[in-house]
Amino acid sequence: MSAALMVSAVAPAVALDYEAKPVMWVLQAPFRTVGGVSGALVSGLVSGPMQGGFHGGIKGTNHVAEHFGDDKGLGQRVAAVPLGGSVGMMTGGFQEGYHGMGHGWKKGWEHPFSRWSFITMEEK
Repeated sequence: MSAALMVSAVAPAVALDYEAKPVMWVLQAPFRTVGGVSGALVSGLVSGPMQGGFHGGIKGTNHVAEHFGDDKGLGQRVAAVPLGGSVGMMTGGFQEGYHGMGHGWKKGWEHPFSRWSFITMEEK
């Protein structure tokens, strides 16, 4: 029953759009769309904000500790965490979440359900 439903959903698109697009593209589009959406959601809501929050917190702490006089000093770093660390975490999390959505969609469309669509690190 599911196969009949799938064929009936895809057949008109294949028949009407055969001249304009290759058949393989039409058949892969639903899987690529689901892969892109799932990659965008995971990268944009989970892995991107975690990575951006971590690195943003470190950068914010270092920045404020440097303005306190010594970015390597223990007292300056402890005092900088509530100020620079929290702001850096929020800013980095939002920024990397936004970047992660685009990254997850792009990689999820190109390679559906690959590991690169779910993490924000770039391929090497």
